[in-house]
Amino acid sequence: MQNNPKIILLNGYGPISINNELLELYPVTTSHGAIGFPLKSLRADNVTIVENIDTFWSITKKIKPENMCYVYAYEGLNEDDKQKIKAENILYI
Repeated sequence: MQNNPKIILLNGYGPISINNELLELYPVTTSHGAIGFPLKSLRADNVTIVENIDTFWSITKKIKPENMCYVYAYEGLNEDDKQKIKAENILYI
């Protein structure tokens, strides 16, 4: 039986590659607040994994660094999920 990929929410600033598709986060964040995807692969310069949904929704109003991708997953990310995320810097808050 194949496991379904974890669904994640993304917002932030800068370009990313999600599931081998390029996406600019700034327009998504400013227009819609976030976008959801199944996590098959994520590549970005900088990733912050946010563990609290309220923090996720408010973080881009407080911190606006360039090239930062904020990630939230209901039920959290397990080790297999984390291996799918490739970035120069990965932070956890």
